[in-house]
Amino acid sequence: MKIKPPGRLAIIGQHEITLQGRKVDYVLKQSPRIRGIRLEIHNDSGLIVIVPKRYKSEQINDILAKKSGWILRHLPGRRPMQIPLFRKEVDHGEKIRYMDKMIEVVVIKDGQQSRPAYLKDNRLFISCGPGTRGRAKILEDWYRSQAAFVFKEKADRFQTEMGLRYNKIVIRGQRKRWASASPMGNLSINWKLLMAPEAVVDYVIMHELAHFKHMDHSKKFWDFLARFCPEWRKYRKWLVIHEDELKTAATFAR
Repeated sequence: MKIKPPGRLAIIGQHEITLQGRKVDYVLKQSPRIRGIRLEIHNDSGLIVIVPKRYKSEQINDILAKKSGWILRHLPGRRPMQIPLFRKEVDHGEKIRYMDKMIEVVVIKDGQQSRPAYLKDNRLFISCGPGTRGRAKILEDWYRSQAAFVFKEKADRFQTEMGLRYNKIVIRGQRKRWASASPMGNLSINWKLLMAPEAVVDYVIMHELAHFKHMDHSKKFWDFLARFCPEWRKYRKWLVIHEDELKTAATFAR
């Protein structure tokens, strides 16, 4: 499954502004297809400011100030989920996303542990030292191994509920696809999905399984998927909004 937003949005960064005494975070994106500045508010990601190819930062501040009443009325009550846009090498004590959880990284520098990485009590222990693999490689390998277990467990359960069957799951790290289903009954799923909310992970797996019923995106396909994932539009939209953030957050510095 490849998610294509209407027009390519380039992420510029995350910013903060004070509106009527309240600090508001927003994600700044750039689109080559618009002329003015556009504001969007989403329950899961908060305020998004989309600017054209040429713009001035002063224009953004002016518009946000003028629209402050509208923004504050429509912002979600809770702080929206934020995925770090730019990743450095993950350090000791830093938190990384694992579906609906934020887990703390604990770096063990003696490199004597029997396992390079293991999760215990919401903490991910990484063993580093002379002769061990780099921290980034250890992290990616851990996510891949978790993905193989989690995705298979979910696919096994969903195939029973949906009355379908798949052959096997292949874990990949595609740059442009979240998942795909082959005519041979195989599922290919991107390990980076483990940084998305669990409901989104479930949607992607059910989406691909549904292709074993309808190998297209016809109305019959979407109607069939909706029987098992009624809010598929919400989760598909989440992937569109967060695609670049998610893939950037899952690219660890080497």
